[in-house]
Amino acid sequence: MKERPHLPSARRFARRCSGAVALAVVSIAPAAHAVPPQDCSLPSRGITPLDDLAGRYWQGVEGGLYPGGTNACPEDHLQAGRKIAKSIVPLGVDGSPASDGIVGVAAIGFSFTHQIFETLQELAATDGELDPALRLIDATARGHDLEDLRDPANDYWLTLLPAQLANAGVTAEQIQVVWVMEGARFQPAPFPDHVDLFADDWTSLLNVLRLHLPNVQLAFLSPVHWQGYSWFAPYDEPFYFEQGFAVREVIARQLAGAPELAYDLPGGTAPAPWLAWGPYFWTDGEEPRSDGLALDCADFLWEGSHLSASGRDKLSPRLLHFLKSHRACTPWSIVPGSSPAERMAEVELLGGASSGVRGEPRLCGSALPTVPYDGDYQLLARNALPSGSGVVVLGEQLLPGDGIAIGAGFLRVVPAFLLPIHFGAKGNGALVMGEIPSDAALLDLCVYAQLAVFDSSAAGDVALSQALELRLGD
Repeated sequence: MKERPHLPSARRFARRCSGAVALAVVSIAPAAHAVPPQDCSLPSRGITPLDDLAGRYWQGVEGGLYPGGTNACPEDHLQAGRKIAKSIVPLGVDGSPASDGIVGVAAIGFSFTHQIFETLQELAATDGELDPALRLIDATARGHDLEDLRDPANDYWLTLLPAQLANAGVTAEQIQVVWVMEGARFQPAPFPDHVDLFADDWTSLLNVLRLHLPNVQLAFLSPVHWQGYSWFAPYDEPFYFEQGFAVREVIARQLAGAPELAYDLPGGTAPAPWLAWGPYFWTDGEEPRSDGLALDCADFLWEGSHLSASGRDKLSPRLLHFLKSHRACTPWSIVPGSSPAERMAEVELLGGASSGVRGEPRLCGSALPTVPYDGDYQLLARNALPSGSGVVVLGEQLLPGDGIAIGAGFLRVVPAFLLPIHFGAKGNGALVMGEIPSDAALLDLCVYAQLAVFDSSAAGDVALSQALELRLGD
């Protein structure tokens, strides 16, 4: 473990005060700004989100949510989590199985976590597919960041958490699953050195959590969403983006068998729960990532950090989708049979791109490809030649190997359809695919798409995007 550098006293004071400032910020009316308003001058930073970075690098460090440059949880680890999930049953107040007990799922984190989870609770209240025994408990603590929660003597663990559980009418022994979305306000070292420091903090948090919530078996971890509109900008990005690497690192440590993160020791003595990624919310501002998630200024309150109603409406449904379709959630989260595939809708990028006049063209879905999907599902194109044209190649298979070389790139998709697409003055375009009907047969469908842009500056006069893999799911 790296030794945490000493923070100057003024910075420590600012850090201790920042929790109160954060609370004040969300309660001050816009007409009475005590701090500068959000900074919308940089709607994106040209940073590829960690999941879209799979197989690529950020400052020499490989991307992807899991080790090896992939977004897929290792199958043996996932199967271990699913086995645990199948063992979860409703518990009474003393932590013993009870037919009239609950499956307690608690949110741990600070104000950002609270916002998303509060809206999730509202969505869940009218969702008939969730198991009636499921109880969602908001155990967040506004103003308490990662450095606070790694401290076993912090007031959160000793005072706030017990009070929140009591207010929710549950006991610590009834909590079996946690979703933790946390982050650090201040950077103790440059990237990538701070990754190990924050992974140490995450480890400490999980060890303390296991002591206070002794029956927690599964923990899903998320870093903080985009903070590039904050009035602190540009300080907050890429700092919050880089904290995603720390989440990956602590999960990687468990996968590698770190004893302080063991989850399968006999007799309930394990120092940590089973770990996996929760929903990944970071995206480069208003630039959509491969699954369509984008956050613009209107999705934040006037101070640029906390979510507005529209921002909550973008992120909270993704958390609900996660709980209802992740394979380590469905055994305890839903009414049996309500999730036929028990598989998350996912979008992945595959290699093969080449560059044109505006760099690599990009192709992304407009949303998660769920079955059903009401409204018009679209394929969105970016970075094409302004006022130019191209084609979207659609198919259900990939070409063998790297595909077929076209100029400096590779066509990866076996063409079933070639659909023309035209671009506006900014080089953006959209191809409307229509709604995804409620057809169980579609749950097994995987569709591949790739954008070919006619661009005289590219090798071979064609610039290619990375291929897009769209796996339909619940």
